[in-house]
Amino acid sequence: MNRQQALNILCKRLFLIFVLLLAAALGAVALANGHVVPAVSEVDGYVVPWVVFIAGNIGGYVGFHRRLSSLNDEEIIGLCSAWFSLVLPSFIGGILAGLLYTLFISGVAQGQLFPVIVADETCRYGESSFYVIFCQHASGYASYAKLLFWSFVAGFNQNYVVDLIENIKGSKKAQGEA
Repeated sequence: MNRQQALNILCKRLFLIFVLLLAAALGAVALANGHVVPAVSEVDGYVVPWVVFIAGNIGGYVGFHRRLSSLNDEEIIGLCSAWFSLVLPSFIGGILAGLLYTLFISGVAQGQLFPVIVADETCRYGESSFYVIFCQHASGYASYAKLLFWSFVAGFNQNYVVDLIENIKGSKKAQGEA
């Protein structure tokens, strides 16, 4: 198999992954709008974390697709035999987007460039329950746009979230030493 044949196989597989991610994103949007579950309150805010996860997955997909051109022939041909290697970057992007979302919820990552996350007015879980973390949403359309953007970036540039955590860790050490 040569590089071009391998790239054709990879592009078909990546397209399939993208279609599945797009279908999941559309499903999450339909769920959020109440088209799938008539009473959206029944899902108790689980929609926002799923949308964040899917946006991170799509960012991971785009970032991986972009990096294909920098791979050598052996790496391209090797990827053709491993579906796992094609899915993993997207999945990691979704996990990192979820981690970034928790930083937004906690207020650790905040500022004009970041979304404002607020508590839902009603939540069936008590304040001391872990599940109350799912009863959060962005404060408005601008915050939702920022949340989607940063979720995509978390998947696209997977070093971003890791670097952000390192910066937070470094600033906490500096505060402790002062």
